[in-house]
Parts: sequence; structure tokens; C-alpha cells
Amino acid sequence: MDVAALVPLSLSDHDGHVAAVVFVPGCNFRCPFCHNADLVLPERAAGGPRVPVDEVLDELRDRRDFLDSVVVSGGEPTLQPGLQEFLAAVRAVGLRVKLDTNGSRPDVLGLLFEGKLVDYVAMDIKAPPARYAEFAGVPVDLARIEESLRLIRSMAPDYEFRTTVAPGLGAEDLRAVADWISGAKRYFLQPFRVPPEKGLLDPAWADREALSSHALRDIWVSVASLVGGGGVRAAS
Repeated sequence: MDVAALVPLSLSDHDGHVAAVVFVPGCNFRCPFCHNADLVLPERAAGGPRVPVDEVLDELRDRRDFLDSVVVSGGEPTLQPGLQEFLAAVRAVGLRVKLDTNGSRPDVLGLLFEGKLVDYVAMDIKAPPARYAEFAGVPVDLARIEESLRLIRSMAPDYEFRTTVAPGLGAEDLRAVADWISGAKRYFLQPFRVPPEKGLLDPAWADREALSSHALRDIWVSVASLVGGGGVRAAS
């Protein structure tokens, strides 16, 4: 498995846990508002840094007395060969696993659930079905997205769905998403932001206006009854 970076300590990537974060390169989406172009674009990801998996595991073993979780993010982790083996090795260290995913590979998610290799899944829902390709930046097989939603809801030990409210997504879009996943355990709305040190996959999106955190809190009031929990995440 390719590892592009290891953040040895995070208090914000897995709520309630002291985590390390493993970033992997490569993604099959091209969300124009993504700020991880160095991991997503093949011409940039291919020449980027790598951290040997053995070094990552050694670091986790050295820190296991005060870590309790490893977050695997990207990029899209389910594209990585060796993901199952890596998560099994993390399990052997005695740490919990949170997986971030775009939900495009339900076949991989099913194998991870069957192997009991994840404790928490956070799946990004880009937009309501009618606008999915627009915000994913590529044609999307919605049947695969819906199968991932089903698998996560039925097999994941714990999970959340979340939408980064990119420019162009409005109140009706978010209500449509909430209706799509009605009954889900958790749904979070995440304010759009442009990290100054990174920029966006499509720089033109940086100048587009997105809903404010205040507007998202108002929208949340109208959708909260459709899901079990969640809310509006603080802008970071």
C-alpha cells in the first residue's frame, strides 16, 4: 500500500479519539472543490513523497500507549492494493480504525466489514443523486454509491455520512441528501473552505460563494429529524 504522509497525532480527525492519520495517494473522483490535489491528480501524486508501510507501523507501535485510533484517508483508500493487509496490521498493534471513503467501491467495503477491519466509516456524500457527477467531477455509478450506503448502514460498527457544502449546493440539495439517507445514524454538514496553503483542484471554485455556517445551522434544523444525529461541523 502506498502511504503519502503520516500525521502522528490528531485530536480532530476521529471524534473522541487520539489518532494518527495515514494519507494515501490516488482518487477516482475529481471534485473541483477538493484541496488535496497533490494526492488526487496522477501527475502530482506519482512524484510525491512516500512513507514505507513498515515505518508507519513502527511509528504506530511506538505511539500505541497514547494513540487509540488510526484514520486512513486520502485520496481514496479503497483504491489501494494492500489496504486489507495494512488494516489487519494496525489491528495487530491494538488500535482502532477509522476509514474515510467516497463510497465508490462497495466491494472493498464489504470485504473490510466481513474481516472486521474497521470500527468507524466516514463516507462523503457529494450531492443529491441528480447532481452527483457535477460535484464528483466525473461520471458516477450511483448504484455503487447506494450499495455503499446500504453496506455501511447495515454492517459498519459505527459510521457517519457527511457533505462538504461546496459552492452551488443549496438548501434544497441538502434536504434531498438528507431524504436520500433518511434514518442514517449520523449526518454532518461541513462548511466549504479554501486552505490558503493548498488551493483547490479547480482554482476557479475558490471565488465561488458557498453557504455560511450560519445558513447551514438553519438548514440543519429542517433536516435533523430525518437522521439520528450529526449537525454542522465547525469550520476549521
